[in-house]
Amino acid sequence: MPRCGQALISQRRPWLYARVCMEGPLSRFAAICLSLSFASAAAAQTPGLDAAARRYPPFVMGGNVRPADGKPPYARACPAAGARVEQRGGPAFEYLGASPANPELCRMRIGTDDVEAWQAIWLTAWPGADVAHTALRSVIQGRTGVVVGFDVRMMPGAQWHDLIRNEGVEDISLLGTTYHAVKLSHYREGFDGNTYRSVSTVWKDIPTGVILYATYNHIAGRPELDGPLTPTAIIKAP
Repeated sequence: MPRCGQALISQRRPWLYARVCMEGPLSRFAAICLSLSFASAAAAQTPGLDAAARRYPPFVMGGNVRPADGKPPYARACPAAGARVEQRGGPAFEYLGASPANPELCRMRIGTDDVEAWQAIWLTAWPGADVAHTALRSVIQGRTGVVVGFDVRMMPGAQWHDLIRNEGVEDISLLGTTYHAVKLSHYREGFDGNTYRSVSTVWKDIPTGVILYATYNHIAGRPELDGPLTPTAIIKAP
């Protein structure tokens, strides 16, 4: 376990960043029923990936949500430098613009830690980042209900089926402002003896690419680590 102040990327939820110290988690960044189209994005997927897709909890589109049609405008990949989200009980997220290496690779500062994340969601340091990169693009630019799945293997006992789904475009009101966001959920299911299951959901602002809000639903297994992202301030880039 790292000492307090050392950054540790959560080994449970790659798009929910965590800082961990000896006392435990200090902060977290969270997460009409439609038939699903399922596309494999794993280079070395397990036979259980399709079965995991069938166990992905269904979703119901609310009154403020409308289907995405797979046509532009898509959510901006990386927020502009200067955008910032402050959250309850956790560090601020400062966006530093896209990496010169790739317009979908976002430079960010989380508290005092500088990181890079595909679509401002999936850290490059996390196993499966290259596959997650293409999966996120496919889901963000896809129709509502599309699911892309892949496997992540970190170590014995730490392997998961990861599936990401487009759940529509929502007008979400936060802090007195209504945002136009694509809603993305992430279903994680352990395999080979790992019984962990959860669903996290993020709302990514379409015009700016900022991650506005996130929820986390623990279903089974251990650990139950992550909490939601509840913003206290959303600051636009200058």
